Amino acid sequence: MKFNGKPLVKLNPEPLEADLLPVKEDGRWCFTLPEGRKFRILQLTDVHIGGGLLSYKKDIAAANAVIRTVNAAKPDLIIVTGDMVYPIPVFSGSRNNLKSTKTFIKLMEGFCLPWAVVFGNHDEEKSSTHKKSRLAEEYERAAYSLFQRGEPSITGEGNYSVLLKNADGTLNTALMMIDSNMYLGRGFYSGFDIIHDDQTEWYKREIAKLSGGGPSVGSMAFFHIPPKEFKLAWEKCYKGNFDEVTYHGGFVGEKDNYFGYPKTKECSFFSEMVKLGGVKAMFMGHDHLSTLSLTYKGIRLTYGMSIDYLAYFGIKKKHTQRGGTVIEIDGKGDFTVTMLPLDEVENGV
Repeated sequence: MKFNGKPLVKLNPEPLEADLLPVKEDGRWCFTLPEGRKFRILQLTDVHIGGGLLSYKKDIAAANAVIRTVNAAKPDLIIVTGDMVYPIPVFSGSRNNLKSTKTFIKLMEGFCLPWAVVFGNHDEEKSSTHKKSRLAEEYERAAYSLFQRGEPSITGEGNYSVLLKNADGTLNTALMMIDSNMYLGRGFYSGFDIIHDDQTEWYKREIAKLSGGGPSVGSMAFFHIPPKEFKLAWEKCYKGNFDEVTYHGGFVGEKDNYFGYPKTKECSFFSEMVKLGGVKAMFMGHDHLSTLSLTYKGIRLTYGMSIDYLAYFGIKKKHTQRGGTVIEIDGKGDFTVTMLPLDEVENGV
């Protein structure tokens, strides 16, 4: 495969078994897990394809990192939690987020595996050539993509669910994809936006439909910008309050324990998910140097390992945060989360 005209490392696609291929059921993509098998998800995040002359070499490095990580993970499904592209001219040399999105899609389609995305705050910028709605059209029409634009009356582009069922037809886990939106104003310095109340209500309605009047079925949420509660949980953790928080691994690599959560607008999403019940985990990106994973109020919160070579000054030389995150779900709905560092992939560890 070539990337912007240059050959990449070899893709080793392993097509899914026929009985695990997703099918559409009531408007949702659905996988059926064969008995005795685990379902393997690879979370990627913050790939940041620039698509311009300034980012050419870093884009190739990012594409090769994605290929090596996917080859090593051998996933059944790839989920990318935002910032697939980075149309900021001072870094990339391009404002054309449609061009870089098409480049990213071509990369993902080469694996011949089901994949899904949620938008981050950088996929569309104030100066970008195209809106997320236009990018969504490209994601929705890609052959292996499970992306759906979702209900047009709800905030964001791409609030949708992907279901995992057991061999007997019972629902194992609902994978809930959410657009965590971008900015409160027109750019980065206006502050980050939140998951809006109508999106939270959509999530609750989806779970209610799937639960059929019974207890809330198990679900996992995938989005980009972390909630405030992730930072609160980490503060409890590093102060030694392990009665309320369980530390699973990873670290906060951002300076001064920085979390890029919305700081000027309150968000009810996390608290409503605690009340809803059945929410097993939330996976996000956004803070590229952090890989923290902990459980707070019964919900596993995890920063996915990032890919980014472009968006932070000097990040190309950093490496302990780079890679993917593997989520395995068994027939009971129990799951494990494992970091897959690119260093180990490249060194064959």
